Amino acid sequence: MARRRKKPGMRGLDHKRLTPEEEDEQREAAFAAIRLLYRDALPLWQVCPRAPCKRHRRCCGEVRPCLERGWPLLPAAVQDAAYEEVQRGGPRRLPPATHTEWELRRFPPSNFVH
Repeated sequence: MARRRKKPGMRGLDHKRLTPEEEDEQREAAFAAIRLLYRDALPLWQVCPRAPCKRHRRCCGEVRPCLERGWPLLPAAVQDAAYEEVQRGGPRRLPPATHTEWELRRFPPSNFVH
């Protein structure tokens, strides 16, 4: 009589449940990655007062203040185009690092720019 083989359980870290602290860390990392995608998708350097940003024609410093300052100044069509670009992974088509980031990319951009 053949022995019944045990099915492998949930192995690895992919199926591990996260503690609330780990969920918060993962969520903040996802927000930071999404802000970087918005930085790459938008011409924020045009409204930035910092000289390195204007010289390199991209945001070279902290992304959050540039988004807070520049987002209201952009027309709705540019905001919508940036939202679609971020959903696709930015100009470089980066895949989301985690499932949390994948989910958060689909939320409206107002969650990330303030």
